[in-house]
Amino acid sequence: MLLIDLPLIEYGRAIVVQKTILERKVASGGPDVLLVLEHPPTVTLGIRGKRSDLLVPEERLREAGIGLFSVDRGGEATYHGPGQVICYPIVDLRSLGITVRAYVRRLEETIISALGVFDVTGFRQEGKIGVWTAPKDKIASIGIRISRRIAYHGFSVNVELQANPSEFIVSCGMPEARMVSLNDLVPRRIAREDAKAAIAKSFADEFRVELEPGSLEQVIS
Repeated sequence: MLLIDLPLIEYGRAIVVQKTILERKVASGGPDVLLVLEHPPTVTLGIRGKRSDLLVPEERLREAGIGLFSVDRGGEATYHGPGQVICYPIVDLRSLGITVRAYVRRLEETIISALGVFDVTGFRQEGKIGVWTAPKDKIASIGIRISRRIAYHGFSVNVELQANPSEFIVSCGMPEARMVSLNDLVPRRIAREDAKAAIAKSFADEFRVELEPGSLEQVIS
């Protein structure tokens, strides 16, 4: 499986990259890919997302430099931005031999294990997809899409968010939820590169795959 570590990339561009990889996998196979990256400030509305999840007018988001996208992943409104590690696995669930439900559960386990590297306890909550560190404190969001048994979109882990999403959206349809960051919970600052490395290793361990460094040119050129 290829691990492609990208710099800050605009959300729309990341969607194009994912769908290009997806289409090539459908047409002619090719390696599974794990994209690891960050986005500039962006709000996405999943297939259950509603304009009423926005707490400010769209023009206010634009004025603040926050992009807005309606997308085909599961879930509702989610914020992405600097200080968040985002992972987009484009993987064939048939080759992994797992169901969609098992895939989501193993993504959650990936995040929980990665948090444990830094002595932070994450957990699931019944009926709520994602990972939490307290009953109302959410540290990671998951939203995926399956096309011909190939998964894309993925998950985000807050490392040191530079914005408070509750000021402008109802995150994941849960007004009571508060987005927290890894660096809110540890005594010493954790660099994003260290968080990326822990998440990638946890993903490889959980899915029993070997991650080989790759480049975007390998999968979209």
